[in-house]
Amino acid sequence: MTERASDSRRLLPGEGASSRGARAAGRMNRAKPTTVRRPSAAAKPSGHPPPGDFIALGSKGQASESKTTSTLLKPAPSGLPSERKRDASASLSGTSALTGLTKRPKLSSTPPLSALGRLAEAAVAEKRAISPSIKEPSVVPIEVLPTVLLDEIEAAELEGNDDRIEGVLCGAVKQLKVTRAKPDSTLYLSLMYLAKIKPNIFATEGVIEALCSLLRRDASVNFKAKGNSLVSVLACNLLMAAYEEDENWPEIFVKVYIEDSLGERIWVDSPHCRTFVDNIQTAFNTKMPPKSVLLQGEGARSGGELGAGSSPHPSLTEEEDSQTELLIAEEKLSPEQEGQLMPRPRYDELTESVEEYVLDMLRDQLNRRQPIDNVSRNLLRLLTATCGYKEVRLLAVQRLEMWLQNPKLTRPAQDLLMSVCMNCNSHGSEDMDVISHLIKIRLKPKVLLNHYMLCIRELLNAHKDNLGTTIKFVIFNELSNARNPNNMQILYTVLQHSSELAPKFLAMVFQDLLTNKDDYLRASRALLREIIKQTKHEINFQAFCLGLMQERKEPQYLEMEFKERFVVHITDVLAVSMMLGITAQVKEAGVAWDKGEKRNLEVLRTFQNQIAAIQRDAVWWLHTVVPSVSKLAPKDYVHCLHKVLFTEQPETYYKWDNWPPESDRNFFLRLCSEVPILEDTLMRVLVIGLSRELPLGPADAMELADHLVKRAAAVQADDVEVLKVERIQLIDAVLNLCTYHHPENIQLPPG
Repeated sequence: MTERASDSRRLLPGEGASSRGARAAGRMNRAKPTTVRRPSAAAKPSGHPPPGDFIALGSKGQASESKTTSTLLKPAPSGLPSERKRDASASLSGTSALTGLTKRPKLSSTPPLSALGRLAEAAVAEKRAISPSIKEPSVVPIEVLPTVLLDEIEAAELEGNDDRIEGVLCGAVKQLKVTRAKPDSTLYLSLMYLAKIKPNIFATEGVIEALCSLLRRDASVNFKAKGNSLVSVLACNLLMAAYEEDENWPEIFVKVYIEDSLGERIWVDSPHCRTFVDNIQTAFNTKMPPKSVLLQGEGARSGGELGAGSSPHPSLTEEEDSQTELLIAEEKLSPEQEGQLMPRPRYDELTESVEEYVLDMLRDQLNRRQPIDNVSRNLLRLLTATCGYKEVRLLAVQRLEMWLQNPKLTRPAQDLLMSVCMNCNSHGSEDMDVISHLIKIRLKPKVLLNHYMLCIRELLNAHKDNLGTTIKFVIFNELSNARNPNNMQILYTVLQHSSELAPKFLAMVFQDLLTNKDDYLRASRALLREIIKQTKHEINFQAFCLGLMQERKEPQYLEMEFKERFVVHITDVLAVSMMLGITAQVKEAGVAWDKGEKRNLEVLRTFQNQIAAIQRDAVWWLHTVVPSVSKLAPKDYVHCLHKVLFTEQPETYYKWDNWPPESDRNFFLRLCSEVPILEDTLMRVLVIGLSRELPLGPADAMELADHLVKRAAAVQADDVEVLKVERIQLIDAVLNLCTYHHPENIQLPPG
């Protein structure tokens, strides 16, 4: 009995049951020949493998552990009868075999030395490199049974022992970490109950560190192990409960968010962690793309389509899924509570440090030397979430074209493009660079092109000054050697989006072109014709022409060298714009009118009224704006006035580029000249004639007014009002023009 007791004392803790089973097996096999291997042989690490299919795997640490075990299991050296020896040999052999079998599950928790294991170790090392500043839990955990967790917390609270509360909670987190694949339901339900009634006990540094460790990838789980998101979802909701009322959240939340975003996205993409994630994302000040856009893309993706670096969510068994549903059912809130949990800024005091950390992480990821195909989808998703930073927008937009053309990254790249455009809201130098890169992106597939145009619309909505900048960059790109074939479609989208403001900004770009030292008139005429053709006459011609006439106060205009040429060229562009308003429908209606047919008269009358309004604005420009811009020679001034009223010689309208073509010239000129005349136009012509500062004499003014009235009268019809005068001052101006004025350069006798 003494020997047997000493033999049992040599067993390792926890192996008593295994040894008893082994001894029983030995007694049953006592009659058999003694062919069992000796324990000493089994203890040698260099010996043959154990019998059967079992192959011992593991690191050197495991080998030394088994060696120690076998040393402790050595039988007494002497004093045993032969029968006792066989009994001991059989029992020890059975014990060693059972010990090996019980250790087998540990192989999954220890990184093996296989190629897969080396990959896992490399991934763990990379994770640590990603977030070196995330500390491991520093509190010594106190593990208690899940069934007594609530009692232990309550007892410690009655004692006022905060350290024990923290230790017990950290012990609970440690248990969750060990049983991550299948956590104890009593444990997580107890933690949820505590979070509802006493959320403040979770808001200590040690507990926060411990819970954040649950949100990080577990280094002990190898690549192929199936994960369960339940523990991560629980940790997120515990942290949310602890910090719900806090305005200033710790930076560690951002760090674990970044890590999971770049990793498996176990909880970052979980709808059950949405509130927690949304509050973390307030640190980036990012306006996220509409969920309809994101969900549409995710739903369209097939299950087997896994891009480089992406990691699918692990599937759950029915039991695990029911656990998740139970957890979420406990977390469901009323509409009033959901309103209270709306994301609000949580990082106002850490704005700079968080931004610096995020930018360092993203630069490190983007500057790695790696093939294009190896860029992770998750990196693009993280960029999408952090586009609130102008530096991130600039980093992303420079690579967007390459990512959009990569089939493995198309979907997340589309979301990133949308996010960049929606967050381009500062109009600083960085955002102007972003817009410059955006309009250079070349896309051919129709699906991508349509999405690109949606993003351009969002860009225009993001900031009021983006409209003018976008139009300017598109026009300059169109005139460059590296023109983007999508330029005209971008302009078409812009003109549809802002029908009133876009023509004004387009006119300002044409003004900029005509201020150059080089003569850009011919190029401007061709460009304008191309824009009108490609945008299907969508432009508001009156708004565009009025934009051309606006006085500019920028230094380049005040110090302009060729001011006279600028005014003459603007006049020419105005005349071209009026003729470009002749659409196919207007042309058809004009031909029918000439034949005496009354077809599409509404289209023709609309065009005629449009020309009359533009001519009124042009005469106002020549009367009030042009004299302040430049003192034109009398000949040039009269030429400009006649040209906008279509009373100039025909060749002056097409001499630059032979447009309109010869077959349409006379017809186009007639359509633009046979229009009603507005009272304001007539009045200003008369006032210009009365002015001593302007070079149009009284007689010339009267002659021009007479011609305009007669020309308008020729268009008289039942459905059009060609001239309506309501001001008596017009008659006074006519009479004043008829007054005789003696020449100023002669001297009359006194009296």
